[in-house]
Amino acid sequence: MQARPFGTFHAPLARVEFLGTTPRGHRLIGPLVGARLDGPVLAATQRGTSAADWLLRGPDGTTVIDVRIAMRTDDGAHLYITYDGRADWSGGIGSGPVYSAFRFDTDDPRYRWLTRRLVVGRGQVFEDHGEYALFLLD
Repeated sequence: MQARPFGTFHAPLARVEFLGTTPRGHRLIGPLVGARLDGPVLAATQRGTSAADWLLRGPDGTTVIDVRIAMRTDDGAHLYITYDGRADWSGGIGSGPVYSAFRFDTDDPRYRWLTRRLVVGRGQVFEDHGEYALFLLD
């Protein structure tokens, strides 16, 4: 298996809201606003405002990432992207890297090949945005 560079994902965040402590940990929501994916085979911008990261931070700092987002490519295709992952934020939110798996869904034949592939990312979350380096698994 190889991991080929796929691009970068930049996700500006609105104010992260603390939703409470559940038996599984602290539940937070981080709305994404104006996300952008840039790479040699795909460039896309967030559509609409209904995208968010539903974070769950466990008592030991292990954090589960859970994002859903609609995007439109620069050449007009509609994409639905989900990504989830894990982070060690035992030092506080954003204190360590995030490892995620990105999955794509589309009805556009130009990008349908993405629905059969997995893109992985290594990222970092800051107070107002997240950034990922993305890699296509072959």
